[in-house]
Amino acid sequence: MAPSLAAAQAEENPGQAGVAAEDESVVERAPPPNNAIIVTARRRDEMLQDVPIAVSAISEETAAQSGITGIEAVTFATPNLQFNREISQGATPFLRGVGSPQASAGGESPVAVYLDGVYISSPNGNMFEFNGIESVQVLKGPQGTLFGRNATGGVIQVTTKRPSYDPEMELRLGYGNYDTIEGSVYASTGLSDKLAINVSASGRDQSDGFGRSLVTGNEIHKGWDWSVRSQMLWEASDTTSILLIGDYGEQRSDLGSNNTTFPGTVAISGATHQGRNTQTAGEDFAQVEQGGLSLRIDHETSFADLVSISAYRKTELTFELDQDMGIAPLVQVGPVVSPTETITQEFQIVSNSSPFDWIVGAFYMRSETGYDPSRVGGLFFAPLSSVSLTDTQTLNSYAAFGEVSFEVLADTNLTLGVRYTIDDYELDVEGRVGDDAFPLPGNTFTDESSFDKLTYRAILDHAITPDILAYASYSRGFRSGGYSLAFPGDAANPAPVVAPEVLDSYEIGLKTEFFNGDLTLNGAAFYYDYQDLAISFVQPGGNLVLNAAGARITGLDLDFVARPFEGFRISGGIGILDTEYTDFPNGPLLVPNPATCTPVPAELPGPRTGGNLPCTGDLTGNTTIRAPEFTLTLAPSYTFETSIGAFTLAANYYHNSGFFWDVSNRMEQPSYDVINGSLTWETLDENLSVRLWAKNLNNEFYGLYSSPNILGDPFSAAPPRTYGVTATVRFGG
Repeated sequence: MAPSLAAAQAEENPGQAGVAAEDESVVERAPPPNNAIIVTARRRDEMLQDVPIAVSAISEETAAQSGITGIEAVTFATPNLQFNREISQGATPFLRGVGSPQASAGGESPVAVYLDGVYISSPNGNMFEFNGIESVQVLKGPQGTLFGRNATGGVIQVTTKRPSYDPEMELRLGYGNYDTIEGSVYASTGLSDKLAINVSASGRDQSDGFGRSLVTGNEIHKGWDWSVRSQMLWEASDTTSILLIGDYGEQRSDLGSNNTTFPGTVAISGATHQGRNTQTAGEDFAQVEQGGLSLRIDHETSFADLVSISAYRKTELTFELDQDMGIAPLVQVGPVVSPTETITQEFQIVSNSSPFDWIVGAFYMRSETGYDPSRVGGLFFAPLSSVSLTDTQTLNSYAAFGEVSFEVLADTNLTLGVRYTIDDYELDVEGRVGDDAFPLPGNTFTDESSFDKLTYRAILDHAITPDILAYASYSRGFRSGGYSLAFPGDAANPAPVVAPEVLDSYEIGLKTEFFNGDLTLNGAAFYYDYQDLAISFVQPGGNLVLNAAGARITGLDLDFVARPFEGFRISGGIGILDTEYTDFPNGPLLVPNPATCTPVPAELPGPRTGGNLPCTGDLTGNTTIRAPEFTLTLAPSYTFETSIGAFTLAANYYHNSGFFWDVSNRMEQPSYDVINGSLTWETLDENLSVRLWAKNLNNEFYGLYSSPNILGDPFSAAPPRTYGVTATVRFGG
């Protein structure tokens, strides 16, 4: 969408309109006119205001000022982006109402995440803190004719800093409430006139929890993480560069786990809502280890730029979960070990001297994911001590894509793109009982499935004036299918294969600049026809995924950035959504006990005895999940110079009108508001800065995770008010 936050880069870094970036992000160059920002959302350098695609972007400095220190918090700067998590396991972003609550093995999000041009397939690898980033871009709507992996909802691109030849170092150390210590280091230097290297490392440790177990007294909702990344850039010639990136990190947290119940509900264990506390033993956790290598080769020829991106990534999730939310050991999940291993190869040929712009590409991905094992036990499974499942889903995906843009009339351009994808799946399953001692009859089997899909898009844009661009687009995207790995069935009755989702998008947009770029106002209206939605149902032991519905989504994005006077800048955005399931005749209903399925009660029964009765009903016309009708972001900042340095006062306000957690629209998140703020002092030589910051300054109580099942309605709250101080020291550069 509009550069409501990206445009800040021109102000925050005088003499630099953008920031150095990998292929899809903002690139370093001399300031273009009107404070414009240069992006490569279409794999080439373009001013963001000239790109007929809805894009939101944010720089590192703007993110820090607004309290956006990790990928989840991008919500606070992006209209119509809802970023939650599935317990502590992984990312579940929803963009313009398109997303999936599934972050377990085998699930790929409809909103794809790319790190330095590499697709991260596992949702468990998509929950990370920012360190050494250059920019974050959010591309809205189906993406596939320019990107390796197809996505129905959109793309979130995170780009880190490339090595510089001039020696530089940045050290950052911070301390916050809940005994939180965090720090990072970034260093870069040239090893020769052709070779440069950088290293970045960060860590965070929150020792005190946001709540506690009312049974054991254990503190809960805390954790730690650390990561390290290094890049080596070799400019082999004037036309060839090679970039090697390696990273590794670990994180352990119970944020989103150690649940209480949704306000006003009772679990089958008798547990009730306890705010940020829990009636379990407080021992749930999720730990993620991940790392990878990527090699990017760029070669310039007389007619096109040749690009190769090769990558390997491995993510391993380990977690335990008390699913009944009470002290009685009714359903104990874990330990569960879920590894994901991917190899990707992407080739691009990007025109650089043609009278029109074009790109062609090819993409291959091999992914192995599953459970090794998934174990569940407790009184619910008596007389068995436990049941375990080991399974692996292997995906070989092949795709070819291309896009061309050309002028059809004066100041009018037509863009046409196409993609063809083949996904081949193979499933291997082995089930055991009795502490893994005995094979489960009929639960050792294999299965295969294959999908292929042609997707495409067309964009017509017209420059009404040099500062006003109008566009209209149609695009079709799809999200691949696969298997429901937590419940694969047995040899006699394997679970149905999850078919691909298909989304048709219709969009019109306007990008405008006024007063020599001091006011930017952009908007887009869209209509989505969404078919074969894959709905995730939480069951004792895991997630069951089925194609269940069709949906309609209409909405509006508005972004603005204004600079009314020197030193003051305010940006913001509005998101409006109207959604409904258009075809959901046998949707899942979980009715609080005591209850009957026929007829389903019009109102919730009471007094409640705990847990839910599974029923089915016609949910056609219900609102889709995690789709707030209205969101608002405002981010003002003011910088003023003094004799001892510059001071910047910044804030970020986010309003969410509320949404439904479940397809039956029984569990509603009320509206909420979040305010972040910071005060930064920076010395005149810019080598030292100190930032006082606060997140959720108004201490708003709202949900981070909730998803009903027959055991009850789990709920976990977002973090309360946090605050602290961060000092940064810079050398060189």
